Amino acid sequence: MSSHPEADHRRRVMLRTALGPAITEALADPSVIEVMVNPDGALRLDRLGEGRVNTGVHLHPSEAERIIRLVASHVRVEAHADNPIVSAELPSGERFEGLLPPVVLAPCFAIRKPAAKLYTLADYVADRIMLPLQVDVLKRAVRERRNILVAGGTSSGKTT
Repeated sequence: MSSHPEADHRRRVMLRTALGPAITEALADPSVIEVMVNPDGALRLDRLGEGRVNTGVHLHPSEAERIIRLVASHVRVEAHADNPIVSAELPSGERFEGLLPPVVLAPCFAIRKPAAKLYTLADYVADRIMLPLQVDVLKRAVRERRNILVAGGTSSGKTT
């Protein structure tokens, strides 16, 4: 952001207001890790311990498109049929991915919140997700500046 904290604050407030109350409330909920609007307009949430839930809220395609265009404007990119994919980081650290036709039937987007807890390698061993030997191999690979491929499905924790 700029060196103007007051202007940055106003932009953040404007963006939150434009997202609407349902999305803003979801982003404020600590149990919500992702907010999604699919091409059908349904607002779905991914909640810790619950998985994906339908909120019963629907956004009109023009509303979803307006949000995508506003986020694009916020990060100073254009969103249109020739540039239909908008990837951005929102002011509060959430990752935003928005899609417009023709790559989708109707506008859709996902907002993924930053991890609430950062796990250490010791946490992975304590939770029996990794073996101590695996931690040693990973640490050695980092020390030796080797290439490391982190792969997994959506919401599997690759960036955590």
